[in-house]
Amino acid sequence: SLPVMTDFNKLTAMRFLNHMLLATYASNPSMNPIVVFRMVRMTVDFGVCNISAVGFACYGAWLASSPNDEYEGAFTMGRVASDLMKKLCGAEAEILPRIYLLVYGMINIYKEPWQASLCKYSEAFDAGMISGDTEYALSNITLYYMLSLFNCGSNLKETSQSLHKFVKRALQYQHQIAARTLAISEQMAHDLMGLKKNCYEAHFGLDEEVLKNFFVRNKLANMSRNLYQKIKYVTYMCGDMDAAAKHYDLQEALNANCSVQATTGRTSFFFISTFIDGLIGLYFARKHREDEAKWTHVAEKAIELMKKWTDSSSWNCANKLYLLQAEYFFLKNDERAYACYRASITKAREHKFNHEEGLAHEKLATYLLYKNQHDEALQHFQNAKKCYATWGANVLVQRVEKAITILSPLCVGSI
Repeated sequence: SLPVMTDFNKLTAMRFLNHMLLATYASNPSMNPIVVFRMVRMTVDFGVCNISAVGFACYGAWLASSPNDEYEGAFTMGRVASDLMKKLCGAEAEILPRIYLLVYGMINIYKEPWQASLCKYSEAFDAGMISGDTEYALSNITLYYMLSLFNCGSNLKETSQSLHKFVKRALQYQHQIAARTLAISEQMAHDLMGLKKNCYEAHFGLDEEVLKNFFVRNKLANMSRNLYQKIKYVTYMCGDMDAAAKHYDLQEALNANCSVQATTGRTSFFFISTFIDGLIGLYFARKHREDEAKWTHVAEKAIELMKKWTDSSSWNCANKLYLLQAEYFFLKNDERAYACYRASITKAREHKFNHEEGLAHEKLATYLLYKNQHDEALQHFQNAKKCYATWGANVLVQRVEKAITILSPLCVGSI
């Protein structure tokens, strides 16, 4: 029902705000919502243009973010943005990479199966390269690999081989943010595969610690967060719990000092980061040290968020919620833990999260060891090994193999 925007100065202002979106999201998150609100306000006051679709999509991403967590409203704004793009721009819309980045990267992740978004990122990349919008084309491909590796558990070797080419491509187009984000995902894959290759050295001539300091020194809040989350994820999965806790604390300090949460959208890795936070918290809470209350609170906060996300998308989050609940019941010595571990395994398998099925098997095996049920524990360690091997995470395979070697002589059915 809004008129079409025709004023040249207003159209120029909308284009300027559009160009500010990615820069503020990456380097000045607290400024990003101001840009979005201005775009929406100008649309309401002066009429719609093609960039209005981007504004509505950004507004939807903001609605889905904390502290709003308004997923239905966000989903509605995403549909409005997509419909407006088609109406004003047609099927070959030049703004498609921007709309898809927001709708499939920051809104639909709360509602639709994550695997369904992968083809949309690829489509947006192709469209961006054709239209010359290389910045958003590469931004879509960074989300593709983040979702593929961390959320969907795609094979690490196969994914990292194609990922390496895109880091090079981002550098050729001088898109440093995309190149660094892709390199973080590439290094994560190599770390879990057990490769000694330093991706940062190969691409930028830096090691991870220097890159971390560079992000902090230049106040690149979202880049710092991405790197902390990657390190926290890898160290947790590899069993280096002190390093995982350290980077949880670093991430929390960053959030407090940089207002990094005040962005117009959270990407899919926020789900995984919260999941890992909860598992870290429950690990340390079970040690019953003086900081037990702190870590229990971390776990309870993660469980609360995961419940909310599971209500919105059971496909993406149910297995994670069950595993967090299982570990929480383990902490409280509650017999309901076993059923939750089994439910997590089942949901992960049904929803094609092979890597998280392996994690649930391993956690159940650890619980069963605590209960002195060695034979069943061995079975779940063996299942975890199969899942990790399919994922290509050789470091995790080797760790589980050590547990199997130690446990096998203690089992009745061992040969």
